[in-house]
Amino acid sequence: MWRAVIALALWYFIGAGAAWGVPVRAAYPSPNVQFLPAFVALEKGIYKSEGLEAELISVRSALTAVQALIGGQIQFILTIGPQMPAIWEGTDIILLAQQVGRPTFSLIVSPEIQKISDLKGKKLGVSFGGSTFAGIKALLELNRVADKDVQYISIPGSGPKVAALKQGVIAGTLLAPPADYMAVKAGFKRLVNLADVFRDTAFTGLAASGKTVRENPQLVKRMVRAIVRGVFHTRDYPEDAIQVMVKHLRMEREAALDAYQMIRDSLNPVPTEKGVELMAQWQAVALGVKPKRKPAEYMNLSFVNEAMAELSRK
Repeated sequence: MWRAVIALALWYFIGAGAAWGVPVRAAYPSPNVQFLPAFVALEKGIYKSEGLEAELISVRSALTAVQALIGGQIQFILTIGPQMPAIWEGTDIILLAQQVGRPTFSLIVSPEIQKISDLKGKKLGVSFGGSTFAGIKALLELNRVADKDVQYISIPGSGPKVAALKQGVIAGTLLAPPADYMAVKAGFKRLVNLADVFRDTAFTGLAASGKTVRENPQLVKRMVRAIVRGVFHTRDYPEDAIQVMVKHLRMEREAALDAYQMIRDSLNPVPTEKGVELMAQWQAVALGVKPKRKPAEYMNLSFVNEAMAELSRK
């Protein structure tokens, strides 16, 4: 009798644990198309099928996210660039996989701007210390437009940048979806899609503390597989991805369609050292510092390569 009761109890708890999955938390800065595969994995039950009960948490401050990761309050970070300064100073964070492998920004300008050289003498809206500042500097440098030829205006946030365009305060700025689409609808021009220019840039991905990688490799393997599957589901099933953008990212369907068309070719779960190095350069430019470590020192692609082999994907 008691043996039967104990067996039933064990079955219940084991079954319940399998049903609920292992709790896991992953941080991202804000709901954005850059993190679309992670949200697709959530919506389509991919985490659950890997035995995970995943929670995606918005943590706007990169410093706070790093502290939470090292302190064990979260297990993963979905960014790549923001934690690099901490990595350069010796924080034990390992890059495991990628979600989007190109920048998601577009250069949005006033209608009279026909080419990048027309921005000489103009004011440009940026977020100092952020990716928009680094991205626009990289684009201008590529087109031989010097810093002294433009004036940077610090305008944090997409909404204020669009407002500054409308007010004529600035002539151009970098915007990510859906703000870029809304600006185009308002009469401004998408002059350049940065994804077409910087075709190998590790933009968003998956990272964990070195401690987690060493002590809980099975958890890491499951999470990496989930992200890889999320990336491929996003790429292979456009309608699912668009519905997730509407539901989780609060985008209008038209804007979601536009954003999806821009990022589809950027969906790749395997980062390259070159792509990570370019993101490191962006961070260095934005912060006015120099990278102190090479990408190979904080990358571990064994999990993502294993997942790719298991899923028979190239």
